[in-house]
Amino acid sequence: MIKAVLIDIDNTLLDFNKSSALAIEKSFNEHGLTYSDTVYSTFLSINAELWRRIERGEFTRAQLHAERWNIILNALGVEFDGTLIERSFLDNLYDCAIVIDGALEIVKYLSKKYYLCSASNAPHDQQLHRLEVSGIKPFIKCAFTSESLKADKPSKEFFDRCFEKLNGVTPQETIIIGDSLTADINGGANYGMKTLWYNHNKEVEPKEKTYDYVVNRLIDIKNIL
Repeated sequence: MIKAVLIDIDNTLLDFNKSSALAIEKSFNEHGLTYSDTVYSTFLSINAELWRRIERGEFTRAQLHAERWNIILNALGVEFDGTLIERSFLDNLYDCAIVIDGALEIVKYLSKKYYLCSASNAPHDQQLHRLEVSGIKPFIKCAFTSESLKADKPSKEFFDRCFEKLNGVTPQETIIIGDSLTADINGGANYGMKTLWYNHNKEVEPKEKTYDYVVNRLIDIKNIL
């Protein structure tokens, strides 16, 4: 019997892509740089690869914040101090909390049936603030972040520290919901949890399925849990 739910935040509850686009455009404007769709697409590509390296243990969040925008600007051929853009980007992202369709309804539903917690690799204060701004925070019992737990998803250490705070609930009594097949689904499955993949981009499902369930819309989780 499922007693607890761990749910990812970015691109599961909150639309990171739309939020980051707004934050980048504002940051570029603040520093007198020209924003374009190419800037955004380059950010998405490089940021995704850096986070995959973090998930594999090849890169750290500290390195991400120190190097991310220097790498992106170099790829764009723009000479500017990337650390200034990184600082502006994080400041602007702090207040961007675009809710994904169905997210509020599904957290209200899940919180009435299960011990509902968020699980994120993003900065702790930022995620708490974005959950509060979005109206989701009142339905979350615990907000687990890699910063507060001092370990990144999908590591065993991350989930060890989550379960230390889950009042005796076991992995077998827990399901993790998220958009990342590596951080959320593989990490959860390797730890012994049930897994639900939020395939919001309607990607081709892999031949070897490591997840127990899949949905394209958050509201369809009601048909499973």
